This record gives sequence, C-alpha cells and structure tokens, in this order.
Amino acid sequence: MQPSTRQVWNNYMKAYAQAIGNPNVVRNETAHYPPLAQQKTFLRVAERAEFLKNVNHIPVTAQLGQRVGVGVSQPLASRTNTDIEERRTREIADLQGDEYRCMQTNTDTHISYRTLDSWAHMDNFQKTYNGSLSLQKARDRLMIGFNGETAAPVTDKTANPLLQDVNIGWLAKVRNSEPSRILGYDSDGAATTDTYKVGEGGNYKTLDMLVFDMITNLLDAWHQGADDLVVLVGREIWTSHGLSLLSNSTLPTERNALSTWFAAQTVAGLPCIMPPFFPVRGVVVTSYSNLSIYYQLGTLRRAIIDNPKRDRLEEYHSENEAYVVEDFGKFAGVRNGAILLPTGAGEWV
Repeated sequence: MQPSTRQVWNNYMKAYAQAIGNPNVVRNETAHYPPLAQQKTFLRVAERAEFLKNVNHIPVTAQLGQRVGVGVSQPLASRTNTDIEERRTREIADLQGDEYRCMQTNTDTHISYRTLDSWAHMDNFQKTYNGSLSLQKARDRLMIGFNGETAAPVTDKTANPLLQDVNIGWLAKVRNSEPSRILGYDSDGAATTDTYKVGEGGNYKTLDMLVFDMITNLLDAWHQGADDLVVLVGREIWTSHGLSLLSNSTLPTERNALSTWFAAQTVAGLPCIMPPFFPVRGVVVTSYSNLSIYYQLGTLRRAIIDNPKRDRLEEYHSENEAYVVEDFGKFAGVRNGAILLPTGAGEWV
C-alpha cells in the first residue's frame, strides 16, 4: 500500500471510529456497534434498493420471539349489548402464530492494496468504499428474502447461488407456516404436481384473472379490498404478460390494456412490480408493510484486519437478522415453477 493510500485509509478509520462512537477502535480488533449506530447502518443499506425502502426494518432485542405484528390484522368495528355483557377489546396486531429467530449473517470481504491504491485518489473514497459494500448487502437481503429456504450451519454458495441456505425468506416462511396461502403446495408445504396455465386456452386467460382468483380465494376477506396491495411477479411472468398484450394490440380493448400496462404497470387493478431476484415464475399478492426484516440490537460487529501476508485489508461483519411476514392472511402466492406459459407452437412450458 502506498504511503498516500495509507493516509487515506487512516482517515477512513478515524471516520469509522467516530461513526460508532468509539475513538479508540483500532485495526485487528472487533468493534461492537451501539444501537443507534447499528440502526443507521442497517437503514443505510436499505436505501440502496428500491424494494427494501418500502418494507419494514424493525430492531428487536431478543434473538427469538413472536413477530411484532406491524399494522392492524383484522377489522375492529363492533357493537355489544352492555345490558348483557361487557364490551371486549381486540388485539390490534397479530402477535401469535409465527415465531422469528434472528440468525447470524456474516458479510466477510477483502480489498487488495493494489485496488486501494487505485481508489485512494478519489475525493469521495469513503462514500465509494462504503457504497459498494452497502449495495451488495442490499442485493443479498433481496436474494434471501425471496429465495431463502433454510438457515444452514455452514452455507454453500456454489450449490445455493441465490443464498437459499443463509436464512429463511418471506416466501418460505409462508410455505412453512400456512402453505394454503400459496398455490402449488399441499397442506404440509410440499410441492404438488398441480400446474396453472396462464394464457389463451389455459386455466387463466390472463394474468389479471389469476391475480383476481388469488385475491378472492387466498387472502382473508378483510384484506381483499386493502388499498396497499401490490402484485410481485417474476421476470418470465412480466415478459409473457407484456407480450400477450402486445400480440393482441390490434383490438381496441387490448390496445387500452397495453397502454395501461406500460403507463401504470397494473394487474387486476393493483400496482405490479418485478423485484430483483424474485423467482422468475413466481406471483405474490401482499403489501410492502406486510414484509419485515428484523435485526437484533447489539449484534452488529465489525473487524478490519490489515493482512500484509496477502497484501490486502480484510473486513468481517456479522449481524443477526430474521425475515418476517407480519400477517399470513395478507399474503397470496403461486409456487415458482407451477405456472405454465404458452409457446408460439401452441404448447405449454
């Protein structure tokens, strides 16, 4: 590392020590983030991904517990004949039925002296360095949220390139707890052989019809008309829906549907989005506020190791996190792979 680079890095370490409120922190020792610094760091990562900006990020003190139950889970209006019985209160949030467990997530990285030398001349070195780490952390959280299946003691990135074994994500939480909310699973959460053809001549002529059916039959009645529902679709579903509208755009009704799709991107009257790393043939109806990431206070640790044996600086981060669906009754989905789409040859794949 060049002397000028060393000075830039020393300045970075001073700023880091100030940010966590520990002016005595040095290289090669593990620093514990105080709660406020941890919260700022966690939310800074969320700002790097549009989808993460909209979901809940909730600090908790216990590693294991019942979900917080963000939002109101059921209708509250009622009437009681007080001549006969007392009025009864209702719990605002649904605190039962799902247990969260914050699992340690490690983010261990290194940067070579050579790379640092090439970055050191930048006026915004600290922003560039921290920004690159935060961006990938945000991507990792999206991968886990949509693809996480297990929390393995030892992870295998080769076998699980979408971090399927790092933590249990939102879709897997619903499948494990209330599989009836997702088409394509049996009552035990095992995948069935059922398929759902979406397209002309299929079970559902359009994606809108599928989403209407999901809302009507999978969501609790009091959530079906909620004004914050959104439709999450995978890349192949998104593309197929757009192409189906385009192929029929000679008809006035289809031209109107096409213009609506490209202008507002709505399905069944709901906003439709294609989040990064969402299963390519998955469909989910829920709300942003129904999806949460819990992080356990006091568990964010960071060590910066100067390793001249490898000509690099190494960073070791760890933090306990859990992915939580606040109300299963406000979640409807279709198993990735259960949807079949038409081909130009009249087949379904």
